Amino acid sequence: MIEQIIKQLNKVIEVMKVTDLTETSFLDRETALIKISAKDDHRDEAMRIAEIFRAKIVDSSSTTYTIEVTGDVDKVEALINMLKPLGIKDLVRTGRIAISREAAKLSSRRDSQPAKA
Repeated sequence: MIEQIIKQLNKVIEVMKVTDLTETSFLDRETALIKISAKDDHRDEAMRIAEIFRAKIVDSSSTTYTIEVTGDVDKVEALINMLKPLGIKDLVRTGRIAISREAAKLSSRRDSQPAKA
């Protein structure tokens, strides 16, 4: 199944490289833009929720806020769930993006000592 997905993604012109990270350690993130209703009685609550999740209000009008959040999938989902009672008007998500982690390099004791002048 992974091979089929890789073949299909490689057909997309904008894709430069596809790497299967399922067998390696990796870091992943997702970004979402969430437009919510910003009624007078919800504006402060929306700002507090955004602050808790370290999200940014990137656009505002007299009736809406647009909030940008980046993090792991669980963080994005949790923010969305907290904002639902305020009224989500529109939602756009990137999907997960990932990059492999480098193997940790252990330095010897001699390497970690400062050089003598």
